[in-house]
Amino acid sequence: MSTPRVLFAGLVHETHTFVTEITTIDQFEVLHGDEAWQHDGDTSTLAGGLAIAKERGWEVVAAINVLGLASGTVSDDVVDLFWREFEPVARREIENNKLDGVWLNMHGAMVSQSLLDVEGEILRRIRTLPGYASLPICGVLDPHSNCTAQMAQHSDGLVAYRKNPHTDGKEAAMDGARILDRLMRNKQRAVTVWERPPIVVPPTATGTAFEPFVSIEAAAREIEQRHPDILAVNVFLGFAYADMPDVGVSFSACTVGDPAIAQAELRKLSAMIMTAKQHALPAGLSMEEAIGKLAEHKDGLVVLIEQSDNIGGGAPGDLTTPLRALIEHDIQNAGVIINDPKAVRALTSLAQGQRLRLSIGGKSGAIGAETITLDVELISTSDGRFTLEDPHSHLAVAGQHVAMGQCVVVRSAGVTLLLTSKPTPPFDLAQWRSQGITPEDMAVIVVKAAVAHRQAYDPIAKVSYVLNTVGPCTADLRSLPFRHVRRPVYPLDEV
Repeated sequence: MSTPRVLFAGLVHETHTFVTEITTIDQFEVLHGDEAWQHDGDTSTLAGGLAIAKERGWEVVAAINVLGLASGTVSDDVVDLFWREFEPVARREIENNKLDGVWLNMHGAMVSQSLLDVEGEILRRIRTLPGYASLPICGVLDPHSNCTAQMAQHSDGLVAYRKNPHTDGKEAAMDGARILDRLMRNKQRAVTVWERPPIVVPPTATGTAFEPFVSIEAAAREIEQRHPDILAVNVFLGFAYADMPDVGVSFSACTVGDPAIAQAELRKLSAMIMTAKQHALPAGLSMEEAIGKLAEHKDGLVVLIEQSDNIGGGAPGDLTTPLRALIEHDIQNAGVIINDPKAVRALTSLAQGQRLRLSIGGKSGAIGAETITLDVELISTSDGRFTLEDPHSHLAVAGQHVAMGQCVVVRSAGVTLLLTSKPTPPFDLAQWRSQGITPEDMAVIVVKAAVAHRQAYDPIAKVSYVLNTVGPCTADLRSLPFRHVRRPVYPLDEV
Protein backbone atom coordinates (compact mmCIF):
# COMPACT_ATOMS: atom_id res chain seq x y z
CA MET A 1 0.00 0.00 0.00
CA SER A 2 1.03 3.64 -0.30
CA THR A 3 2.25 5.50 2.77
CA PRO A 4 -0.41 5.00 5.48
CA ARG A 5 -1.96 8.23 6.72
CA VAL A 6 -3.07 7.98 10.36
CA LEU A 7 -5.08 10.36 12.51
CA PHE A 8 -3.62 10.70 16.05
CA ALA A 9 -5.51 12.02 19.08
CA GLY A 10 -5.57 11.59 22.83
CA LEU A 11 -7.95 12.09 25.73
CA VAL A 12 -6.57 10.80 29.04
CA HIS A 13 -8.08 11.08 32.51
CA GLU A 14 -8.91 8.78 35.42
CA THR A 15 -11.94 10.28 37.14
CA HIS A 16 -12.74 9.99 40.84
CA THR A 17 -16.44 10.86 41.02
CA PHE A 18 -16.67 10.65 44.83
CA VAL A 19 -14.60 13.80 45.41
CA THR A 20 -16.26 17.19 45.05
CA GLU A 21 -13.65 18.70 42.74
CA ILE A 22 -14.55 19.57 39.15
CA THR A 23 -11.48 19.12 36.93
CA THR A 24 -11.17 22.03 34.52
CA ILE A 25 -9.16 22.46 31.33
CA ASP A 26 -6.33 24.30 33.08
CA GLN A 27 -5.49 21.04 34.89
CA PHE A 28 -4.71 19.28 31.60
CA GLU A 29 -1.76 19.31 29.24
CA VAL A 30 -3.29 20.22 25.88
CA LEU A 31 -1.24 19.66 22.73
CA HIS A 32 -2.70 21.05 19.52
CA GLY A 33 -1.82 19.44 16.21
CA ASP A 34 1.86 18.76 15.68
CA GLU A 35 2.66 19.80 19.26
CA ALA A 36 2.13 16.08 19.93
CA TRP A 37 5.67 15.54 18.64
CA GLN A 38 6.96 17.19 21.83
CA HIS A 39 6.61 13.72 23.36
CA ASP A 40 8.57 12.00 20.61
CA GLY A 41 11.26 9.81 22.13
CA ASP A 42 10.16 10.08 25.75
CA THR A 43 8.58 7.39 27.96
CA SER A 44 4.93 8.28 27.38
CA THR A 45 2.17 6.30 25.70
CA LEU A 46 1.92 9.03 23.08
CA ALA A 47 5.61 8.47 22.31
CA GLY A 48 4.85 4.78 21.83
CA GLY A 49 2.38 5.52 19.05
CA LEU A 50 4.75 7.99 17.43
CA ALA A 51 7.62 5.48 17.57
CA ILE A 52 5.71 2.92 15.50
CA ALA A 53 4.54 5.66 13.14
CA LYS A 54 8.17 6.47 12.37
CA GLU A 55 9.23 2.82 12.22
CA ARG A 56 6.46 1.85 9.80
CA GLY A 57 6.63 5.02 7.73
CA TRP A 58 3.21 6.46 8.55
CA GLU A 59 2.19 9.99 7.76
CA VAL A 60 0.84 11.30 11.07
CA VAL A 61 -2.04 13.78 11.21
CA ALA A 62 -2.11 14.96 14.82
CA ALA A 63 -5.41 16.51 15.91
CA ILE A 64 -5.33 17.12 19.68
CA ASN A 65 -3.99 15.39 22.79
CA VAL A 66 -5.49 16.18 26.20
CA LEU A 67 -3.80 14.63 29.22
CA GLY A 68 -4.62 15.01 32.92
CA LEU A 69 -3.75 13.25 36.16
CA ALA A 70 -6.43 11.53 38.22
CA SER A 71 -8.84 13.94 39.91
CA GLY A 72 -12.53 14.76 40.21
CA THR A 73 -15.33 14.77 37.64
CA VAL A 74 -14.22 16.41 34.40
CA SER A 75 -15.82 19.63 33.20
CA ASP A 76 -17.85 19.23 30.01
CA ASP A 77 -15.68 21.98 28.53
CA VAL A 78 -12.75 19.54 28.36
CA VAL A 79 -14.68 17.00 26.27
CA ASP A 80 -16.13 19.79 24.16
CA LEU A 81 -12.65 21.17 23.44
CA PHE A 82 -11.39 17.75 22.38
CA TRP A 83 -14.27 17.17 19.98
CA ARG A 84 -14.28 20.73 18.67
CA GLU A 85 -10.67 20.31 17.52
CA PHE A 86 -10.83 16.65 16.57
CA GLU A 87 -13.98 16.59 14.42
CA PRO A 88 -13.01 19.10 11.70
CA VAL A 89 -9.62 17.40 11.22
CA ALA A 90 -11.33 14.01 11.02
CA ARG A 91 -13.89 15.24 8.49
CA ARG A 92 -11.27 17.02 6.37
CA GLU A 93 -9.04 13.98 6.13
CA ILE A 94 -11.78 11.58 5.08
CA GLU A 95 -13.27 14.05 2.61
CA ASN A 96 -9.85 14.25 0.93
CA ASN A 97 -9.72 10.42 0.77
CA LYS A 98 -6.41 10.49 2.56
CA LEU A 99 -7.00 8.59 5.80
CA ASP A 100 -6.15 4.93 6.44
CA GLY A 101 -6.60 4.61 10.21
CA VAL A 102 -7.00 6.21 13.63
CA TRP A 103 -4.69 5.79 16.64
CA LEU A 104 -6.00 6.96 20.03
CA ASN A 105 -4.23 7.55 23.34
CA MET A 106 -6.86 7.10 26.07
CA HIS A 107 -7.26 6.02 29.68
CA GLY A 108 -10.71 4.48 29.77
CA ALA A 109 -12.08 5.68 33.11
CA MET A 110 -13.10 9.24 32.27
CA VAL A 111 -16.39 10.69 33.53
CA SER A 112 -17.56 14.21 32.71
CA GLN A 113 -20.40 16.29 34.09
CA SER A 114 -22.73 15.00 31.35
CA LEU A 115 -21.13 11.72 30.21
CA LEU A 116 -20.60 8.60 32.31
CA ASP A 117 -18.64 6.87 29.53
CA VAL A 118 -16.58 9.57 27.85
CA GLU A 119 -14.30 7.26 25.86
CA GLY A 120 -17.23 5.15 24.67
CA GLU A 121 -19.06 8.26 23.52
CA ILE A 122 -15.96 9.61 21.71
CA LEU A 123 -15.45 6.28 19.95
CA ARG A 124 -19.14 6.20 18.98
CA ARG A 125 -18.92 9.69 17.53
CA ILE A 126 -15.80 8.82 15.54
CA ARG A 127 -17.28 5.58 14.19
CA THR A 128 -20.47 7.33 13.06
CA LEU A 129 -18.67 10.11 11.17
CA PRO A 130 -19.10 9.75 7.39
CA GLY A 131 -16.41 7.41 6.06
CA TYR A 132 -15.34 6.00 9.44
CA ALA A 133 -17.64 2.95 9.60
CA SER A 134 -14.95 0.59 8.27
CA LEU A 135 -11.79 2.54 9.17
CA PRO A 136 -9.55 0.71 11.71
CA ILE A 137 -9.50 2.44 15.09
CA CYS A 138 -6.74 1.29 17.43
CA GLY A 139 -4.70 2.65 20.31
CA VAL A 140 -3.91 2.23 23.98
CA LEU A 141 -5.84 2.08 27.24
CA ASP A 142 -4.82 2.05 30.89
CA PRO A 143 -5.59 -1.32 32.56
CA HIS A 144 -7.58 0.64 35.15
CA SER A 145 -10.03 1.43 32.38
CA ASN A 146 -13.68 0.77 33.13
CA CYS A 147 -14.01 -0.68 29.66
CA THR A 148 -17.56 -0.66 28.28
CA ALA A 149 -19.52 -2.46 25.58
CA GLN A 150 -19.62 0.81 23.65
CA MET A 151 -15.84 1.14 23.74
CA ALA A 152 -15.48 -2.41 22.43
CA GLN A 153 -18.15 -2.05 19.76
CA HIS A 154 -16.61 1.02 18.15
CA SER A 155 -12.92 0.05 18.20
CA ASP A 156 -10.73 -2.52 16.46
CA GLY A 157 -7.50 -2.82 18.42
CA LEU A 158 -7.23 -1.00 21.74
CA VAL A 159 -4.45 -2.52 23.87
CA ALA A 160 -4.17 -2.17 27.66
CA TYR A 161 -0.88 -2.13 29.52
CA ARG A 162 -0.14 -5.55 30.97
CA LYS A 163 1.46 -4.44 34.23
CA ASN A 164 0.48 -2.59 37.38
CA PRO A 165 2.56 -0.66 38.41
CA HIS A 166 2.43 0.60 34.83
CA THR A 167 5.99 -0.07 33.70
CA ASP A 168 4.97 -1.00 30.15
CA GLY A 169 2.67 1.81 29.04
CA LYS A 170 4.81 2.84 26.09
CA GLU A 171 5.18 -0.77 24.97
CA ALA A 172 1.41 -1.32 25.09
CA ALA A 173 0.91 1.82 23.01
CA MET A 174 3.37 0.45 20.48
CA ASP A 175 1.46 -2.84 20.39
CA GLY A 176 -1.77 -0.98 19.64
CA ALA A 177 -0.03 0.83 16.80
CA ARG A 178 1.38 -2.43 15.43
CA ILE A 179 -2.13 -3.88 15.30
CA LEU A 180 -3.28 -0.81 13.40
CA ASP A 181 -0.40 -1.21 10.95
CA ARG A 182 -1.35 -4.85 10.35
CA LEU A 183 -5.01 -4.04 9.78
CA MET A 184 -4.22 -1.20 7.37
CA ARG A 185 -1.66 -3.14 5.32
CA ASN A 186 -3.64 -6.40 5.17
CA LYS A 187 -6.98 -4.67 4.62
CA GLN A 188 -8.37 -6.63 7.59
CA ARG A 189 -11.21 -5.82 9.93
CA ALA A 190 -10.95 -6.79 13.58
CA VAL A 191 -13.82 -7.29 16.00
CA THR A 192 -13.53 -6.53 19.71
CA VAL A 193 -15.52 -8.75 22.06
CA TRP A 194 -16.12 -7.78 25.69
CA GLU A 195 -16.96 -9.49 28.95
CA ARG A 196 -17.80 -7.93 32.30
CA PRO A 197 -18.02 -10.13 35.40
CA PRO A 198 -20.08 -8.63 38.26
CA ILE A 199 -17.18 -7.48 40.43
CA VAL A 200 -15.36 -4.27 41.32
CA VAL A 201 -12.12 -4.38 43.31
CA PRO A 202 -10.22 -1.66 45.18
CA PRO A 203 -6.91 -0.49 43.68
CA THR A 204 -4.85 -2.27 46.36
CA ALA A 205 -6.04 -5.60 44.89
CA THR A 206 -5.06 -4.75 41.30
CA GLY A 207 -1.32 -5.39 41.33
CA THR A 208 -0.27 -7.72 38.53
CA ALA A 209 2.65 -9.24 40.45
CA PHE A 210 0.36 -10.97 42.95
CA GLU A 211 -3.00 -12.73 43.02
CA PRO A 212 -5.53 -12.68 41.59
CA PHE A 213 -4.26 -10.76 38.57
CA VAL A 214 -0.86 -12.39 38.18
CA SER A 215 -2.66 -15.62 37.23
CA ILE A 216 -5.30 -13.87 35.15
CA GLU A 217 -2.70 -11.93 33.16
CA ALA A 218 -0.77 -15.15 32.54
CA ALA A 219 -3.96 -16.81 31.30
CA ALA A 220 -4.63 -13.88 28.96
CA ARG A 221 -1.18 -14.15 27.40
CA GLU A 222 -1.67 -17.91 27.00
CA ILE A 223 -4.89 -17.27 25.08
CA GLU A 224 -2.97 -15.05 22.66
CA GLN A 225 -0.42 -17.83 22.16
CA ARG A 226 -3.07 -20.48 21.42
CA HIS A 227 -5.14 -18.31 19.08
CA PRO A 228 -3.07 -16.39 16.49
CA ASP A 229 -6.25 -14.75 15.20
CA ILE A 230 -6.72 -13.07 18.59
CA LEU A 231 -4.48 -10.01 18.30
CA ALA A 232 -4.78 -8.86 21.93
CA VAL A 233 -6.46 -9.96 25.14
CA ASN A 234 -6.96 -7.14 27.62
CA VAL A 235 -7.34 -7.52 31.37
CA PHE A 236 -9.04 -4.41 32.72
CA LEU A 237 -8.57 -4.05 36.46
CA GLY A 238 -11.16 -1.30 36.61
CA PHE A 239 -11.16 1.98 38.51
CA ALA A 240 -13.43 1.61 41.51
CA TYR A 241 -13.94 5.33 42.19
CA ALA A 242 -15.61 6.24 38.89
CA ASP A 243 -19.32 5.81 39.51
CA MET A 244 -20.60 4.64 36.12
CA PRO A 245 -22.58 1.60 34.90
CA ASP A 246 -19.69 -0.66 33.94
CA VAL A 247 -17.25 0.21 36.71
CA GLY A 248 -15.05 -2.72 37.68
CA VAL A 249 -13.17 -5.64 36.21
CA SER A 250 -13.71 -6.47 32.53
CA PHE A 251 -11.99 -8.19 29.64
CA SER A 252 -11.77 -7.60 25.92
CA ALA A 253 -10.24 -9.40 22.97
CA CYS A 254 -9.46 -8.03 19.53
CA THR A 255 -9.77 -10.76 16.89
CA VAL A 256 -9.68 -11.24 13.14
CA GLY A 257 -11.07 -14.74 13.62
CA ASP A 258 -14.27 -16.16 15.06
CA PRO A 259 -15.64 -13.78 17.72
CA ALA A 260 -17.38 -16.67 19.47
CA ILE A 261 -14.03 -18.31 20.20
CA ALA A 262 -12.67 -15.11 21.70
CA GLN A 263 -15.84 -14.62 23.75
CA ALA A 264 -15.58 -18.13 25.18
CA GLU A 265 -12.01 -17.46 26.27
CA LEU A 266 -13.03 -14.24 28.02
CA ARG A 267 -15.70 -16.11 29.96
CA LYS A 268 -12.94 -18.30 31.39
CA LEU A 269 -11.13 -15.19 32.63
CA SER A 270 -14.36 -13.94 34.19
CA ALA A 271 -14.74 -17.22 36.04
CA MET A 272 -11.21 -16.85 37.38
CA ILE A 273 -11.84 -13.47 38.97
CA MET A 274 -15.18 -14.55 40.44
CA THR A 275 -13.53 -17.52 42.18
CA ALA A 276 -11.14 -15.00 43.77
CA LYS A 277 -13.80 -12.45 44.72
CA GLN A 278 -12.53 -12.21 48.32
CA HIS A 279 -9.89 -9.82 46.97
CA ALA A 280 -12.64 -7.21 46.58
CA LEU A 281 -12.99 -6.95 50.36
CA PRO A 282 -11.02 -4.36 52.37
CA ALA A 283 -7.71 -5.27 53.97
CA GLY A 284 -5.17 -3.37 56.03
CA LEU A 285 -4.16 -2.20 59.48
CA SER A 286 -5.70 0.47 61.65
CA MET A 287 -3.41 3.37 62.44
CA GLU A 288 -2.87 2.11 65.98
CA GLU A 289 -2.00 -1.36 64.72
CA ALA A 290 0.51 0.15 62.31
CA ILE A 291 2.16 2.22 65.04
CA GLY A 292 2.52 -0.98 67.03
CA LYS A 293 4.25 -2.63 64.06
CA LEU A 294 6.83 0.17 63.91
CA ALA A 295 8.17 -0.87 67.29
CA GLU A 296 9.05 -4.26 65.80
CA HIS A 297 11.43 -2.76 63.23
CA LYS A 298 14.51 -0.96 64.49
CA ASP A 299 16.51 -1.09 61.26
CA GLY A 300 15.52 -0.43 57.66
CA LEU A 301 12.73 1.53 56.04
CA VAL A 302 9.08 0.86 56.90
CA VAL A 303 6.57 2.07 54.31
CA LEU A 304 3.03 2.85 55.47
CA ILE A 305 0.68 2.73 52.47
CA GLU A 306 -2.16 5.22 52.92
CA GLN A 307 -4.48 3.79 50.29
CA SER A 308 -7.42 5.99 51.36
CA ASP A 309 -5.52 9.10 50.16
CA ASN A 310 -4.21 7.52 46.95
CA ILE A 311 -3.17 10.52 44.85
CA GLY A 312 -2.81 8.35 41.74
CA GLY A 313 -6.48 7.45 42.21
CA GLY A 314 -7.71 11.04 42.43
CA ALA A 315 -7.52 11.66 46.19
CA PRO A 316 -6.37 15.15 47.24
CA GLY A 317 -3.19 14.06 49.02
CA ASP A 318 -3.94 16.23 52.07
CA LEU A 319 -5.22 13.72 54.65
CA THR A 320 -3.34 13.87 57.93
CA THR A 321 -4.30 10.73 59.89
CA PRO A 322 -0.88 9.02 59.60
CA LEU A 323 0.97 12.31 60.15
CA ARG A 324 -0.98 12.96 63.34
CA ALA A 325 -0.21 9.46 64.64
CA LEU A 326 3.52 9.80 63.90
CA ILE A 327 3.66 13.11 65.79
CA GLU A 328 1.60 11.88 68.75
CA HIS A 329 3.73 8.74 69.14
CA ASP A 330 7.00 10.66 68.71
CA ILE A 331 8.13 8.53 65.76
CA GLN A 332 11.56 9.70 64.64
CA ASN A 333 13.07 10.02 61.16
CA ALA A 334 9.73 9.77 59.39
CA GLY A 335 8.73 11.32 56.06
CA VAL A 336 5.30 12.43 54.85
CA ILE A 337 4.25 14.29 51.69
CA ILE A 338 1.17 16.51 52.02
CA ASN A 339 -0.43 18.54 49.25
CA ASP A 340 -1.22 21.95 50.76
CA PRO A 341 -0.66 25.01 48.52
CA LYS A 342 -1.95 27.38 51.22
CA ALA A 343 0.65 26.16 53.73
CA VAL A 344 3.34 26.42 51.05
CA ARG A 345 2.46 30.05 50.41
CA ALA A 346 2.61 30.81 54.13
CA LEU A 347 6.10 29.34 54.40
CA THR A 348 7.86 30.58 51.28
CA SER A 349 8.55 34.03 52.78
CA LEU A 350 10.51 32.52 55.69
CA ALA A 351 14.26 32.14 55.82
CA GLN A 352 15.82 28.73 56.22
CA GLY A 353 15.73 27.69 59.87
CA GLN A 354 12.85 29.97 60.80
CA ARG A 355 9.86 28.48 62.59
CA LEU A 356 6.13 28.96 62.21
CA ARG A 357 3.00 27.48 63.73
CA LEU A 358 0.35 26.76 61.12
CA SER A 359 -2.40 24.35 60.08
CA ILE A 360 -1.36 21.69 57.58
CA GLY A 361 -3.50 19.49 55.32
CA GLY A 362 -7.19 18.71 55.52
CA LYS A 363 -8.30 21.67 53.41
CA SER A 364 -9.79 19.70 50.51
CA GLY A 365 -13.05 18.85 52.25
CA ALA A 366 -12.63 15.24 51.17
CA ILE A 367 -13.85 12.33 53.27
CA GLY A 368 -11.52 12.02 56.26
CA ALA A 369 -9.81 15.38 55.70
CA GLU A 370 -8.78 17.12 58.93
CA THR A 371 -6.15 19.77 59.47
CA ILE A 372 -3.35 19.42 62.00
CA THR A 373 -1.64 22.39 63.63
CA LEU A 374 2.13 22.03 64.00
CA ASP A 375 5.20 24.05 64.88
CA VAL A 376 7.49 23.61 61.88
CA GLU A 377 11.03 24.60 60.95
CA LEU A 378 11.67 25.57 57.34
CA ILE A 379 14.36 23.38 55.75
CA SER A 380 14.17 24.36 52.09
CA THR A 381 12.03 25.67 49.24
CA SER A 382 11.96 24.71 45.56
CA ASP A 383 9.99 25.02 42.34
CA GLY A 384 8.93 21.38 42.71
CA ARG A 385 10.19 20.17 39.34
CA PHE A 386 11.96 16.87 38.93
CA THR A 387 12.89 14.32 36.29
CA LEU A 388 12.01 10.67 36.81
CA GLU A 389 14.97 8.58 37.88
CA ASP A 390 13.20 5.39 36.77
CA PRO A 391 12.21 5.38 33.07
CA HIS A 392 9.74 2.61 33.91
CA SER A 393 8.06 4.54 36.71
CA HIS A 394 4.27 4.39 36.80
CA LEU A 395 4.41 8.13 36.04
CA ALA A 396 6.40 7.56 32.85
CA VAL A 397 3.23 7.01 30.78
CA ALA A 398 2.80 10.81 30.88
CA GLY A 399 6.47 11.64 30.20
CA GLN A 400 9.72 12.06 32.11
CA HIS A 401 9.21 15.41 33.79
CA VAL A 402 7.01 16.10 36.83
CA ALA A 403 5.90 19.40 38.36
CA MET A 404 4.72 19.40 41.99
CA GLY A 405 4.24 23.16 42.02
CA GLN A 406 6.03 25.35 44.55
CA CYS A 407 7.27 23.14 47.41
CA VAL A 408 8.67 23.51 50.90
CA VAL A 409 10.35 21.03 53.18
CA VAL A 410 9.76 21.49 56.90
CA ARG A 411 10.48 19.51 60.02
CA SER A 412 8.20 19.01 63.01
CA ALA A 413 9.32 16.83 65.93
CA GLY A 414 10.71 13.69 64.24
CA VAL A 415 8.85 14.11 60.96
CA THR A 416 10.16 15.62 57.73
CA LEU A 417 7.30 17.05 55.69
CA LEU A 418 7.40 17.76 51.97
CA LEU A 419 4.53 20.17 51.24
CA THR A 420 3.49 20.46 47.58
CA SER A 421 1.23 22.81 45.65
CA LYS A 422 -0.06 20.12 43.28
CA PRO A 423 -1.12 16.59 44.24
CA THR A 424 1.71 14.45 42.90
CA PRO A 425 1.56 10.64 42.84
CA PRO A 426 4.47 9.15 44.86
CA PHE A 427 5.71 6.82 42.15
CA ASP A 428 9.36 7.83 41.79
CA LEU A 429 12.07 8.36 44.40
CA ALA A 430 13.29 11.47 42.60
CA GLN A 431 10.35 13.19 44.28
CA TRP A 432 12.34 13.04 47.55
CA ARG A 433 15.83 13.34 46.09
CA SER A 434 14.91 16.53 44.23
CA GLN A 435 14.39 18.09 47.66
CA GLY A 436 17.75 16.94 49.01
CA ILE A 437 16.25 14.02 50.94
CA THR A 438 17.50 10.43 50.70
CA PRO A 439 14.50 8.14 51.20
CA GLU A 440 16.66 5.09 51.93
CA ASP A 441 17.94 6.84 55.07
CA MET A 442 14.48 7.28 56.58
CA ALA A 443 12.95 4.97 59.17
CA VAL A 444 9.32 5.48 58.08
CA ILE A 445 7.70 6.92 54.96
CA VAL A 446 3.97 7.40 54.45
CA VAL A 447 3.06 6.75 50.82
CA LYS A 448 -0.30 8.00 49.53
CA ALA A 449 -0.85 5.26 46.97
CA ALA A 450 -2.29 1.79 46.43
CA VAL A 451 -0.02 -0.30 44.19
CA ALA A 452 1.77 1.96 41.72
CA HIS A 453 4.38 3.07 44.30
CA ARG A 454 5.77 -0.47 44.52
CA GLN A 455 8.13 -0.07 41.56
CA ALA A 456 9.93 2.68 43.50
CA TYR A 457 9.53 1.69 47.14
CA ASP A 458 9.63 -2.12 47.24
CA PRO A 459 13.37 -2.27 46.44
CA ILE A 460 14.28 0.02 49.36
CA ALA A 461 11.68 -1.00 51.97
CA LYS A 462 12.36 -3.56 54.67
CA VAL A 463 8.61 -4.01 55.07
CA SER A 464 5.38 -2.33 53.94
CA TYR A 465 2.02 -2.14 55.69
CA VAL A 466 -1.28 -1.14 54.09
CA LEU A 467 -3.35 1.21 56.24
CA ASN A 468 -7.11 0.88 56.42
CA THR A 469 -8.00 4.47 57.27
CA VAL A 470 -10.90 6.73 56.27
CA GLY A 471 -10.61 8.62 52.99
CA PRO A 472 -11.96 9.06 49.46
CA CYS A 473 -10.01 6.05 48.15
CA THR A 474 -11.19 3.71 50.87
CA ALA A 475 -10.75 0.00 50.24
CA ASP A 476 -14.24 -0.62 51.62
CA LEU A 477 -16.21 0.03 48.43
CA ARG A 478 -19.45 -0.78 50.25
CA SER A 479 -19.13 2.55 52.07
CA LEU A 480 -19.24 4.64 48.87
CA PRO A 481 -22.55 6.11 47.60
CA PHE A 482 -22.71 4.43 44.17
CA ARG A 483 -25.70 5.55 42.08
CA HIS A 484 -24.92 4.51 38.51
CA VAL A 485 -23.22 1.12 38.72
CA ARG A 486 -25.01 -1.81 37.10
CA ARG A 487 -26.30 -4.08 39.89
CA PRO A 488 -25.81 -6.64 41.26
CA VAL A 489 -22.04 -6.34 41.61
CA TYR A 490 -19.71 -7.70 44.26
CA PRO A 491 -18.91 -6.56 46.96
CA LEU A 492 -21.79 -4.07 46.92
CA ASP A 493 -24.13 -7.05 46.52
CA GLU A 494 -23.89 -10.76 47.17
CA VAL A 495 -23.44 -12.57 43.86
